Amino acid sequence: MRVFVLTLAALVLAASGQKHECERPCIAGDTRTCMYEFNIVEYHTLSRACYDCPNNLADCKREECVAADGVSRPLLTVNRQLPGPAIQVCEGDRVVVDVHNTQFSDTDTIHWHGQHMRSHQFYDGVPFVTQCPIMGSFRYDFPAATPGTHWWHSHSGLHRAEGVFGAFVVRQPEDPLLTAYEIDSPDHVIVLHDWMHKSAMDKFLGRHHSLLDDYASGILVNGKGRNSAAEFEGVKAVNTPLEVVTVTPGLRHRVRLVSATSLNCPIIVSVDGHRLTIVATDGAEIIPYTTDSLVIYSGERFDVVLEADQPVDNYWIRFNGLIDCGPFESVQGAILRYEGAPEEVPTATLQYDPTYPPGTVVNPLNSVDGENEVTMADLASLSPSTLPPEVDRQFYLGFDFSRVNNSLLYNTDLYPYNGVSAEWQVNTPQLNELNFVFPSAPPLSQPEGAIPRLCRYGEEVSSYCESDFCSCTYLLEVALGETVELVLVAEGQIGDENHPYHLHGNKFHVVAMGKLGSATTVQEVMELDAAGGITRKLQDAVEKDTVTIPDGGFTVVRFAADNPGWWLMHCHLTFHSEVGMAALLHVGGVEDLPPVPTGFPTCGDFMPEI
Repeated sequence: MRVFVLTLAALVLAASGQKHECERPCIAGDTRTCMYEFNIVEYHTLSRACYDCPNNLADCKREECVAADGVSRPLLTVNRQLPGPAIQVCEGDRVVVDVHNTQFSDTDTIHWHGQHMRSHQFYDGVPFVTQCPIMGSFRYDFPAATPGTHWWHSHSGLHRAEGVFGAFVVRQPEDPLLTAYEIDSPDHVIVLHDWMHKSAMDKFLGRHHSLLDDYASGILVNGKGRNSAAEFEGVKAVNTPLEVVTVTPGLRHRVRLVSATSLNCPIIVSVDGHRLTIVATDGAEIIPYTTDSLVIYSGERFDVVLEADQPVDNYWIRFNGLIDCGPFESVQGAILRYEGAPEEVPTATLQYDPTYPPGTVVNPLNSVDGENEVTMADLASLSPSTLPPEVDRQFYLGFDFSRVNNSLLYNTDLYPYNGVSAEWQVNTPQLNELNFVFPSAPPLSQPEGAIPRLCRYGEEVSSYCESDFCSCTYLLEVALGETVELVLVAEGQIGDENHPYHLHGNKFHVVAMGKLGSATTVQEVMELDAAGGITRKLQDAVEKDTVTIPDGGFTVVRFAADNPGWWLMHCHLTFHSEVGMAALLHVGGVEDLPPVPTGFPTCGDFMPEI
């Protein structure tokens, strides 16, 4: 086995936008040590680095120019890029990322979404769960062990929504999908994210402590786009650059889609004049399925094959946002450009359309049995598998909003929930009617530390309640090797929402999906299940790490708890998870874990007796 260590010169090339040495065709036996420098810095769109952008589009392509959609606003970046640097490596490579936090006041961590961190649990990147937050510098060091399309992002506060995220692709020397396409270009990775024209903190505080909305202003494609909300804002949109995906006529191209959205913004993806063949989701291959459109939710990834079988021209790749991306009609386009086509925008009109294009849609919003609709439970894994009919542990988890006196938002003595007018009443996202509280020290690396507000699934939690608001470090415990089933219920009692669920450290099989109406309850789903009303797909169920839960319905997932550690599970919408729609999965014991890295940082409360 050959091992390569990148030189400082290679790092400088990567920082300047040139190809990283580890971005290469993958060859069996050629594994490398791939080093990256991540500098987390406060920044601004249309900064001095942009010179005369957007008046001069060439200036928009200058290094460190973040043009976004032409609206000036502060943001948070890695290496003054949006998205941050893409990591594209080969399976088995050693990934070393030195994160330097140069923010004026905030701490940070980086989560490697899709990498399971087996034997490297300490680098999962969740503050106060797997590590202490980064105040200075921290070195992540782990193997690229989970192939497929993934991504990295901040797991601290609202920083992901501010711009700290990027692609993470792990290719294989022997790709099981190789016969499905001819071209798999690093340039064909598309990272989508919702975009706000204020800072995420402004939006969060304005929504939760004032009367402002929490809607997106638009959608960006690899950090590029045009201001689709200009008419609502009373301004004129400027012609900022659009993302261009160049294809070769007659060939099939693997396009990798990543949703880095932070608000509740499912996105309909379609391509004018072309169908999409889905070949993988969340890094796991599926039996190829051809569709006219798909919906992608926060945290999800889809690999699609696009055949360039139309006349040489420019075509729109359309991205239409739903729910929180609906009020300002968030739509964005990227250009599918055939080689030989003129460098111009497509002639077709690009406008907001919240309906699915004619034909089949995969992964529809809050629907499971509509005509021409295909859910994740309907697709099949490329790798044959048979799940056992019984499980060792089963958990029911209810996701919903509650009308409670959340102490983060209300003061029961001064302005309780029922003591203010309806316009000031903000509902609280909860998991099993609880809000998650992070420990004061990571139990993974500091197992001897106490968790003051620890509460376990199935146990009495009233001691952690103040009035009608309950909060604690909510824990699900399983033994190493047990088979686990999670019945995820989006009760939908308040609002028409959606909750994409993400589990760290594991993939799971999606064995069932159902919708009982506009609203349901955990109890109703439990009774339906007990009566035999939920049929599980135990043969060739697809594997994912992020999945939607239909509002007023359920999604059932199964996995083997064979990765010891402390793993966060949560709704992947930033405003939901940060308020507390989360829990911890504890697998195995201290004896099942690798030793804590030498010199690993420690943290905790300092409350000496008086």
